[in-house]
Amino acid sequence: MAEYSVLGRGVVRTDARDKVTGRAKYASDVHLPGMLTAKVLRSPFAHARILSIDTSRAERLPGVKMVATGRDIPPVRYGKWMLDRTALALGKVRHIGEPVAAVAAVDKETAEEAIELIRVEYEEIPAVFDPLEAMKPGAPIVHEDLDGYQPLPPQRLSQGNILIQASLKHGDMERGWREAFLIHEDCYSTQPVYHGLMEPHEAVAAVDSGGRATVWSPSKAPFELRRALASIVGLPVSQVRVISTTGGGDFGSRGSPSVEPICMLLAQRTSLPVRMSLTVEEEFVGSYYREAATVTLKVGVKEDGTLVALQGRIVFDTGAYSDVLGHIGGATGHLAGLYDIPNFDVEGCVVYTNNTPRGQCRAPRTPQPIFALESHMDAVARKLGMDPMDFRLKNAVEDGDNLPGRGLLRNAGLKQTLHAVADYLRKEKGASAPFRGWGIACGERTLTPVAQAGPASSAYVRVNEDGTATLFSGISEVGGGQWTAMSQIVAEVLGIPFEHVSVVSGDTELVPHEGGTGGSLTTGRVGTSVRLAAEDARGQLLRLAALRLKVREEELEIGRGQVYAKGTPETAISVADLATAALTSPGGSILGTGRHLREKWVASLAEAKGMVDSAHYCTHAACVEVDAETGQVRVLKYFACHDVGFAINPLLVEGQIEGGVVFGLGYALTEEVINQRGRVLNPSFMDYHLPTAPGLPRIEYATISVPSGLGPFGVKGIGEPPTVPVAPAIANAVYDAVGVRIKDLPLTAEKVLKALKGKTLP
Repeated sequence: MAEYSVLGRGVVRTDARDKVTGRAKYASDVHLPGMLTAKVLRSPFAHARILSIDTSRAERLPGVKMVATGRDIPPVRYGKWMLDRTALALGKVRHIGEPVAAVAAVDKETAEEAIELIRVEYEEIPAVFDPLEAMKPGAPIVHEDLDGYQPLPPQRLSQGNILIQASLKHGDMERGWREAFLIHEDCYSTQPVYHGLMEPHEAVAAVDSGGRATVWSPSKAPFELRRALASIVGLPVSQVRVISTTGGGDFGSRGSPSVEPICMLLAQRTSLPVRMSLTVEEEFVGSYYREAATVTLKVGVKEDGTLVALQGRIVFDTGAYSDVLGHIGGATGHLAGLYDIPNFDVEGCVVYTNNTPRGQCRAPRTPQPIFALESHMDAVARKLGMDPMDFRLKNAVEDGDNLPGRGLLRNAGLKQTLHAVADYLRKEKGASAPFRGWGIACGERTLTPVAQAGPASSAYVRVNEDGTATLFSGISEVGGGQWTAMSQIVAEVLGIPFEHVSVVSGDTELVPHEGGTGGSLTTGRVGTSVRLAAEDARGQLLRLAALRLKVREEELEIGRGQVYAKGTPETAISVADLATAALTSPGGSILGTGRHLREKWVASLAEAKGMVDSAHYCTHAACVEVDAETGQVRVLKYFACHDVGFAINPLLVEGQIEGGVVFGLGYALTEEVINQRGRVLNPSFMDYHLPTAPGLPRIEYATISVPSGLGPFGVKGIGEPPTVPVAPAIANAVYDAVGVRIKDLPLTAEKVLKALKGKTLP
């Protein structure tokens, strides 16, 4: 592996000091003269027609500047992927908590009082809350005009509440079943979970005298938000500016419009700045969170443990509005993506119901199928009398395998992570103890075909006359150290200290376009754009140095803030002197965009069509103890091994792995948004149980490096994968401890105790 001076070091995050000292600016820190407060009236019904809305009493209340309903706003639908919702309900409501009217007033108390004065007449109509029921003919239709929405997904193959569906088939299923020594079939279900944000959604909007709008929001995709807002209010994108503020948590929740459309519409109508902030309760009833899913699996295996057939189906409950990535094929592929199975037939579908909206949550549509698959594979191994580790090693995918619906796999490290966990277990397992058990599970993420990994990203790197550099990028810092990693790339390429790189980001007026942070693709996609821009700037420095030093360009090196001749470091000139000289040179100041380098990179992607690179594979192991009298599950130890390709910053990698495991622990054991006929019964952190520090196990980790061919520097995504295999690892450990398999998340004490009843325990 190449030797680097900045990359591979655990440098402290660039935003750390501001966050710990309170200097970081959140949306709540934006204060503008004459600013109003916005509040929303929400639907008490899961499904109802709006017959009339009387806002007259609210409008007469002193201090109220604007009351808006669906009839007062443009009928423009929006969404991250599927344009299926409007800022305020039009004609009918589809879930409890849907915004029906909005108020802008001089303060919070007045706005809340005005909301109470609005009278809405509804006609309640039949609703549907079970996605399996919603798929049946004759079920209440959530979106009657769905086929008129744009863009209509190509996977929408049927009518009714099924939004999208997809299938993957390969081989001969009948032959697979005939070859099988053992066939195992079962059903699994997962629950909706909330992101657990410490800062609820908030935004500030202001419109100047010329109609130009500025929005402050903790969005991780400011350019996408700008585009959506411009469409909603009918402005050209050049008239909308989005400034991304510091965010108090993301985990998938900050990539879509939330309170911003209502906030901006009110600001536009009142000509005054408007702030809108959600309460925690409003977050639970009005924001998107992880979809619930039902998975059925049928697997055939030979007597020696070779997998020969897999049939599966996954149904996602996407609630009243869907904000998850539209391509169901990826989620369906997770049912057959970890193992080399010659015959498979899997299908998946996304279904509208009258439950609260569902959307992106850390590793969207991945933990659900992986929980089912890895629980199922553990059960198959045990029925065969095989060690679950040996079973996985026998069947795990490796380089050269064809991934269903994706392409030929390369640079994959799944088996290496399995071997690392096997080594760990040999040291840690020790003698068995009553009611204690170990479980393992594998995970995957970012199985992106090379040809689809193109750069919806751009960056500029400017070298300043004092030898420092400024990175201009639309990337948002959402807590994963994104700015830090990008700064390290710039410093490495330019041969300057990490501390000499600053970042200008998150303001659509100042930086080039960026698709957004997320998908475990940020370091790969944005990092490539940053590297190309830095290499462009480096090339300009070398060309200028060659002229001044009278040395051929290919004989020059750059490092320690200087450009010098190879073998004769005394023949040198500082980066600062070069940047200063460039100001008056024919070429002008040093500004790298990487445009010409980008064209070559995109061409290389096209040449790799049909290949899958940057796949992030991992294997986890959990040790649990089960209280046989209460059913309580306690995780004692946890070990995670990830193929990271190359760790640009090991400290950031460690943080992502530990944070992802904790996120997964909540999903596995305690977290669930409880819905009863569309009503959330636990909309607070008193009743929604996030993991807390005293209850966490000892978390250890290891990384392996199978570098990606895409780069930069061989990196692979790490933000989402650590949460994926946690739930099945713990479920498998529970089975190992007490012999009961819980197939319905979360693994609560009540479920475990119920399963233990009537079972003879040692």
